Amino acid sequence: MSGSAAPSRVAIVGTGHRAQLFTAGLAVRPGYQVVALCDPSPTRMAFHNRMLAEHQRPAARTWAPEDFGAMLRNTAPHLVVVTSTDATHDSYIVPALRAGVPVITEKAMTTDATKARRIMDAVRDTGGNLTVAFNYRFNPVHAKIHELLRSGAIGEVISVHFEWLLDVRHGADYFRRWHRYREHSGGLMVHKASHHFDLVNWWLGARPQVVYGQGRLAFYGANGRRNGYARDYD
Repeated sequence: MSGSAAPSRVAIVGTGHRAQLFTAGLAVRPGYQVVALCDPSPTRMAFHNRMLAEHQRPAARTWAPEDFGAMLRNTAPHLVVVTSTDATHDSYIVPALRAGVPVITEKAMTTDATKARRIMDAVRDTGGNLTVAFNYRFNPVHAKIHELLRSGAIGEVISVHFEWLLDVRHGADYFRRWHRYREHSGGLMVHKASHHFDLVNWWLGARPQVVYGQGRLAFYGANGRRNGYARDYD
Protein backbone atom coordinates (compact mmCIF):
# COMPACT_ATOMS: atom_id res chain seq x y z
CA MET A 1 0.00 0.00 0.00
CA SER A 2 1.10 3.57 -0.53
CA GLY A 3 0.03 7.10 0.26
CA SER A 4 -2.60 7.64 2.93
CA ALA A 5 -4.45 4.35 2.42
CA ALA A 6 -5.30 2.58 5.65
CA PRO A 7 -3.18 -0.52 6.31
CA SER A 8 -4.62 -3.99 5.79
CA ARG A 9 -5.84 -5.41 9.07
CA VAL A 10 -4.43 -8.85 9.93
CA ALA A 11 -5.42 -11.37 12.60
CA ILE A 12 -2.97 -14.12 13.59
CA VAL A 13 -4.39 -17.32 15.08
CA GLY A 14 -1.84 -19.39 16.96
CA THR A 15 1.16 -17.57 18.41
CA GLY A 16 3.71 -20.36 18.67
CA HIS A 17 7.20 -20.36 17.19
CA ARG A 18 6.20 -20.36 13.49
CA ALA A 19 3.87 -17.40 13.98
CA GLN A 20 6.85 -15.22 14.90
CA LEU A 21 7.84 -15.17 11.21
CA PHE A 22 4.51 -13.62 10.32
CA THR A 23 4.41 -11.13 13.19
CA ALA A 24 7.98 -9.99 12.51
CA GLY A 25 7.35 -9.69 8.76
CA LEU A 26 4.12 -7.75 9.15
CA ALA A 27 5.62 -5.45 11.80
CA VAL A 28 8.12 -4.00 9.31
CA ARG A 29 5.55 -3.48 6.55
CA PRO A 30 3.58 -0.24 6.99
CA GLY A 31 0.88 -1.51 4.64
CA TYR A 32 -0.22 -4.03 7.28
CA GLN A 33 -1.33 -3.85 10.89
CA VAL A 34 -1.72 -6.84 13.20
CA VAL A 35 -5.00 -6.02 14.91
CA ALA A 36 -5.75 -9.34 16.63
CA LEU A 37 -3.93 -12.30 18.18
CA CYS A 38 -5.79 -15.50 19.07
CA ASP A 39 -4.23 -18.21 21.22
CA PRO A 40 -4.86 -20.21 24.42
CA SER A 41 -1.74 -18.66 25.99
CA PRO A 42 -1.80 -15.01 27.17
CA THR A 43 1.98 -15.31 27.66
CA ARG A 44 2.62 -16.13 24.00
CA MET A 45 0.30 -13.36 22.81
CA ALA A 46 2.08 -10.89 25.11
CA PHE A 47 5.39 -11.92 23.52
CA HIS A 48 4.03 -11.12 20.06
CA ASN A 49 2.75 -7.77 21.25
CA ARG A 50 6.25 -7.01 22.52
CA MET A 51 7.54 -7.83 19.03
CA LEU A 52 5.11 -5.31 17.59
CA ALA A 53 6.12 -2.69 20.18
CA GLU A 54 9.78 -3.11 19.23
CA HIS A 55 8.83 -1.82 15.77
CA GLN A 56 6.69 1.00 17.18
CA ARG A 57 3.51 -0.72 16.08
CA PRO A 58 0.31 -0.68 18.13
CA ALA A 59 -0.58 -3.67 20.27
CA ALA A 60 -3.05 -6.17 18.89
CA ARG A 61 -6.16 -7.16 20.79
CA THR A 62 -5.90 -10.65 22.27
CA TRP A 63 -8.55 -13.34 22.08
CA ALA A 64 -9.06 -16.89 23.33
CA PRO A 65 -9.72 -19.56 20.66
CA GLU A 66 -13.34 -19.96 21.74
CA ASP A 67 -13.86 -16.25 20.98
CA PHE A 68 -12.64 -16.49 17.37
CA GLY A 69 -16.09 -15.63 15.98
CA ALA A 70 -16.29 -12.54 18.16
CA MET A 71 -12.76 -11.61 17.07
CA LEU A 72 -13.83 -11.68 13.40
CA ARG A 73 -16.86 -9.50 14.13
CA ASN A 74 -15.13 -7.01 16.39
CA THR A 75 -11.75 -6.51 14.68
CA ALA A 76 -12.94 -6.86 11.05
CA PRO A 77 -9.64 -8.25 9.68
CA HIS A 78 -8.85 -8.11 5.96
CA LEU A 79 -6.72 -11.25 6.34
CA VAL A 80 -6.50 -14.14 8.80
CA VAL A 81 -3.19 -15.99 9.25
CA VAL A 82 -3.61 -19.47 10.78
CA THR A 83 -0.53 -20.89 12.53
CA SER A 84 -2.21 -22.95 15.23
CA THR A 85 -1.76 -26.68 15.85
CA ASP A 86 -2.38 -28.41 12.51
CA ALA A 87 -5.46 -30.37 13.58
CA THR A 88 -7.23 -27.12 14.55
CA HIS A 89 -6.69 -25.25 11.26
CA ASP A 90 -10.15 -26.02 9.89
CA SER A 91 -11.76 -24.51 13.00
CA TYR A 92 -10.45 -21.10 11.91
CA ILE A 93 -10.13 -21.40 8.12
CA VAL A 94 -13.77 -22.33 7.55
CA PRO A 95 -15.46 -19.58 9.61
CA ALA A 96 -13.03 -16.97 8.28
CA LEU A 97 -13.80 -17.91 4.66
CA ARG A 98 -17.52 -17.98 5.37
CA ALA A 99 -17.18 -14.49 6.88
CA GLY A 100 -15.61 -13.33 3.61
CA VAL A 101 -12.06 -13.03 4.93
CA PRO A 102 -9.06 -14.39 2.92
CA VAL A 103 -6.85 -16.86 4.80
CA ILE A 104 -3.17 -17.79 4.77
CA THR A 105 -2.56 -21.03 6.64
CA GLU A 106 0.64 -22.77 7.58
CA LYS A 107 1.18 -26.21 6.12
CA ALA A 108 -0.14 -28.77 6.53
CA MET A 109 -3.51 -27.28 5.61
CA THR A 110 -5.13 -29.89 7.85
CA THR A 111 -4.61 -33.43 9.11
CA ASP A 112 -7.29 -35.74 7.69
CA ALA A 113 -9.63 -36.16 4.75
CA THR A 114 -12.79 -35.11 6.63
CA LYS A 115 -11.31 -31.77 7.62
CA ALA A 116 -9.81 -31.29 4.16
CA ARG A 117 -13.25 -31.77 2.58
CA ARG A 118 -14.75 -29.29 5.05
CA ILE A 119 -12.17 -26.69 4.08
CA MET A 120 -12.49 -27.30 0.35
CA ASP A 121 -16.29 -27.11 0.60
CA ALA A 122 -15.92 -23.68 2.22
CA VAL A 123 -13.56 -22.54 -0.56
CA ARG A 124 -16.02 -23.77 -3.20
CA ASP A 125 -19.11 -22.34 -1.52
CA THR A 126 -17.63 -18.91 -0.84
CA GLY A 127 -15.20 -18.46 -3.73
CA GLY A 128 -12.83 -17.34 -0.98
CA ASN A 129 -9.06 -17.09 -1.13
CA LEU A 130 -7.08 -19.71 0.82
CA THR A 131 -3.28 -19.87 0.55
CA VAL A 132 -1.16 -22.64 2.10
CA ALA A 133 2.30 -21.38 3.08
CA PHE A 134 4.71 -23.91 1.56
CA ASN A 135 8.04 -22.18 2.19
CA TYR A 136 9.98 -24.90 0.32
CA ARG A 137 8.83 -23.30 -2.93
CA PHE A 138 11.01 -20.29 -2.13
CA ASN A 139 14.23 -22.28 -1.79
CA PRO A 140 16.38 -21.06 -4.73
CA VAL A 141 17.24 -24.64 -5.74
CA HIS A 142 13.59 -25.69 -5.75
CA ALA A 143 12.59 -22.57 -7.68
CA LYS A 144 15.29 -23.32 -10.29
CA ILE A 145 14.04 -26.89 -10.72
CA HIS A 146 10.54 -25.49 -11.26
CA GLU A 147 11.85 -23.05 -13.88
CA LEU A 148 13.79 -25.74 -15.76
CA LEU A 149 11.02 -28.33 -15.75
CA ARG A 150 8.31 -25.89 -16.80
CA SER A 151 10.49 -24.50 -19.60
CA GLY A 152 10.84 -27.98 -21.10
CA ALA A 153 14.61 -28.08 -20.50
CA ILE A 154 14.55 -31.87 -20.11
CA GLY A 155 11.58 -32.55 -22.37
CA GLU A 156 8.32 -34.18 -21.42
CA VAL A 157 8.26 -35.64 -17.91
CA ILE A 158 6.60 -39.05 -18.02
CA SER A 159 7.79 -40.54 -14.72
CA VAL A 160 9.07 -39.22 -11.41
CA HIS A 161 11.11 -40.93 -8.71
CA PHE A 162 11.31 -38.58 -5.73
CA GLU A 163 13.28 -39.55 -2.64
CA TRP A 164 13.91 -37.34 0.38
CA LEU A 165 16.20 -38.50 3.15
CA LEU A 166 15.22 -36.71 6.35
CA ASP A 167 18.08 -36.26 8.77
CA VAL A 168 17.03 -38.42 11.69
CA ARG A 169 18.14 -35.93 14.32
CA HIS A 170 16.12 -33.17 12.67
CA GLY A 171 13.20 -35.55 12.25
CA ALA A 172 13.38 -36.52 15.91
CA ASP A 173 12.68 -32.89 16.75
CA TYR A 174 9.14 -33.39 15.48
CA PHE A 175 8.54 -35.90 18.27
CA ARG A 176 9.36 -33.53 21.11
CA ARG A 177 6.15 -31.55 21.44
CA TRP A 178 2.60 -31.66 20.05
CA HIS A 179 3.92 -32.97 16.71
CA ARG A 180 4.48 -36.37 18.29
CA TYR A 181 0.73 -36.97 18.59
CA ARG A 182 -0.97 -38.08 15.38
CA GLU A 183 -4.25 -36.50 16.48
CA HIS A 184 -2.54 -33.08 16.50
CA SER A 185 -0.17 -33.28 13.51
CA GLY A 186 -1.35 -36.17 11.38
CA GLY A 187 2.10 -37.74 11.79
CA LEU A 188 5.23 -37.01 9.78
CA MET A 189 3.60 -38.17 6.53
CA VAL A 190 1.28 -35.18 6.86
CA HIS A 191 3.21 -32.67 8.93
CA LYS A 192 6.57 -33.04 7.16
CA ALA A 193 6.06 -34.93 3.89
CA SER A 194 3.34 -32.51 2.75
CA HIS A 195 6.28 -30.29 1.70
CA HIS A 196 7.49 -32.92 -0.72
CA PHE A 197 4.09 -33.80 -2.15
CA ASP A 198 3.60 -30.09 -2.81
CA LEU A 199 6.99 -29.74 -4.51
CA VAL A 200 6.26 -32.50 -7.02
CA ASN A 201 2.77 -31.14 -7.75
CA TRP A 202 4.19 -27.63 -8.21
CA TRP A 203 7.12 -28.71 -10.35
CA LEU A 204 4.90 -30.72 -12.69
CA GLY A 205 1.90 -28.41 -12.67
CA ALA A 206 -0.23 -31.49 -11.98
CA ARG A 207 -2.24 -33.20 -9.28
CA PRO A 208 -2.26 -36.93 -8.49
CA GLN A 209 -5.27 -39.02 -9.38
CA VAL A 210 -4.52 -41.87 -6.95
CA VAL A 211 -2.40 -41.76 -3.78
CA TYR A 212 -1.12 -44.77 -1.85
CA GLY A 213 1.33 -44.88 1.05
CA GLN A 214 2.72 -47.13 3.72
CA GLY A 215 5.30 -46.78 6.45
CA ARG A 216 6.34 -47.62 9.96
CA LEU A 217 7.81 -45.89 12.98
CA ALA A 218 11.48 -46.78 12.66
CA PHE A 219 13.55 -43.92 14.11
CA TYR A 220 11.29 -41.84 16.33
CA GLY A 221 8.87 -42.11 19.22
CA ALA A 222 9.36 -45.22 21.35
CA ASN A 223 11.90 -46.61 18.86
CA GLY A 224 14.06 -43.54 19.42
CA ARG A 225 15.27 -44.93 22.73
CA ARG A 226 16.37 -48.16 21.09
CA ASN A 227 18.50 -46.45 18.45
CA GLY A 228 19.62 -43.38 20.41
CA TYR A 229 17.58 -40.73 18.58
CA ALA A 230 15.13 -39.95 21.37
CA ARG A 231 14.97 -36.24 22.16
CA ASP A 232 12.93 -35.51 25.27
CA TYR A 233 11.31 -32.12 25.70
CA ASP A 234 11.24 -30.25 29.00
